[in-house]
Formats: sequence, structure tokens, C-alpha cells
Amino acid sequence: MTERYDCSRRELTALPDEVRAMRDLRELYVYDNQLALLPDWLGELTELRVIDANRNRLASLPDSIGDLKNLCYLYAAEQQRLTALPDTIGGLESLAYLNASQNTLSALPTSIGDLRSLVELRLDGNVLRELPEGLRGLTKLRELHLTSNQLPRLPDWIGELASLRRITLRNNKLRELPESLGELGHLRDLDLRGNELRTLPDSVGRIESLERVDLRWNPIAGRPAWMTGLERRGCTIWR
Repeated sequence: MTERYDCSRRELTALPDEVRAMRDLRELYVYDNQLALLPDWLGELTELRVIDANRNRLASLPDSIGDLKNLCYLYAAEQQRLTALPDTIGGLESLAYLNASQNTLSALPTSIGDLRSLVELRLDGNVLRELPEGLRGLTKLRELHLTSNQLPRLPDWIGELASLRRITLRNNKLRELPESLGELGHLRDLDLRGNELRTLPDSVGRIESLERVDLRWNPIAGRPAWMTGLERRGCTIWR
């Protein structure tokens, strides 16, 4: 019985056929190879908990990936050619961690809102211009990483992600923030570096859990009074 299989750093261009017979496999590590695709039969390995396929040449993920109901961790970062995630990804009902950073994603499938177990979502270094409304259902989400995208705004429903502890929005095109940001009562870290913000909503000052706010490289005018209150509570503000 094989529960862990590691064929990383071997310059593979295809996943070995022997993997298909490993029906008890729980962890599959194929990072740092030359894989252009993952086979359709991957969905047959229904005991999988971890897939680490970072740093390959994947242009897509197989639709069958949605059959992996037990999958908890999916790493698909640094492919350069990955332009979309499959609609079937919403079938990953146990998924807690998804990293699709450093790709060329311009949009997210609506079904991503079905990942109700998701705790951490990493989408840094893509070309996203908006967030799908389906994300508002991810009530267990604690970390949302969106550094270096093309976002001009955040949706008003962002305040519904009540479990968020950390949001990274550095190097986007944000010009304003919604008042609903102040409803994130557990938020600790808010990274807004390198945007186009001139003002900030007063509601940010009501987030008592904040430990760090990074506002550097924004054309913010003046100093809102609420910043002093946050600093008195121990929050570090970088400007």
C-alpha cells in the first residue's frame, strides 16, 4: 500500500503510469518537473489529500480533479501557462488550501464559491480584475492573498467573509475601499501597499483585532483620526 508518492525534480514530462494503480495514495508530489498536463485518470485516486504540482508547465487542470472529494491541499502555482481553473473545482468539498499563484488567471470559475471548507486562498501574481460573487460564501476563509493582480475595487460583500484574518492586496489598482471592510471583526493584517488609494473608509478604525496595516506607496492625503486610535490599541501602521 502506497500512501505517499514523490517524483519531484526529475524533469518529467508525464506522470508515471504506475501512479494510476495506487488507489490508497494520499499525497502526490510532482513539483519542479516539466509536466504540461495532469492525466484525466487523476480523479480515480479518490483517497488523495495532497497534490503538489507547483513549478511545472501546466496549461490546465483536468476536469476529473473535481472528483477528489477528500483533497485538502492543492498546489498549482508557478505554471506561467495556466489561464483558468476548471469549473469542476467546486467539487473539492474538503479543500482547505488552494495555491494558484504566479499564473495567468484572468477570472475565477463561479464554482469556486462551493469550496466551503477553504481556509486559505492564494492567487498572487495573476491578472484578476474582479472577484466572483460566489466567493462571498467562503465563510471559513482566514487568508486571502491577491498581491500583484489588476483589481480596481473590492466588492461590498467582502465584509461577509467574517473569518478573515489576513488580506494581501499589494500592487493592484485599488482607488477606494468599501465601508464593509470594517465588518471584518477578526482581521489582523491588511496589506494595501502599492495601490492608488487617496482615502480610506473610517470603518477600518473600528476593526479592533487589527495588528498591522500597510499603506505604503499610496497617494493618501492627510491622516485620518482613526489611525491614532488603532495605534493606541497596539496596531502598527506603515505609511
